[in-house]
Amino acid sequence: MADEENTTDRAEETSETDADASTDTHTGERLKQAEGQTVPPEVERALRKANKEAETLRLKLKAFEDRDKSEAQKLAERAQTAEAAAETASRKLLRFEVAARKKLPPSWAGRLQGSTREELEADADALVKELAEQQRRNGPSFDGGVRKPAPKTNDMNAVIRRAAGLG
Repeated sequence: MADEENTTDRAEETSETDADASTDTHTGERLKQAEGQTVPPEVERALRKANKEAETLRLKLKAFEDRDKSEAQKLAERAQTAEAAAETASRKLLRFEVAARKKLPPSWAGRLQGSTREELEADADALVKELAEQQRRNGPSFDGGVRKPAPKTNDMNAVIRRAAGLG
């Protein structure tokens, strides 16, 4: 009984330390050389069977680990994509918040430059100041900000006639 356990222990040590130990043809021979005695055919068959099972299980374990590894990589990529999308949405929202606070039209929010709230607010202030300066140079507007060209003299007469009900 103890001899069989020693034989099995030695076979396991040999198979773990030597890559060829898992092959069917060499296992029995190496065990015989290590023991210095003949190994019964039943033990040799059992060793071959155990080595085949161990190799099969090792391959299954490797496939399982590789499957998990690729799944983890997929999850990492999905997380990275989601984080990038969240960052983009956060920056866009911040631009709209600053534009609304500075009373800029929403369509101008995309023009604001900066990565922090302070930088965006400073850019919005500069934009508002520039727009005010441009409006001051162009003169006051009484038509809600939309400047229309002055009507020609002939057009003005037509407008007066229509208003008076003459034409």
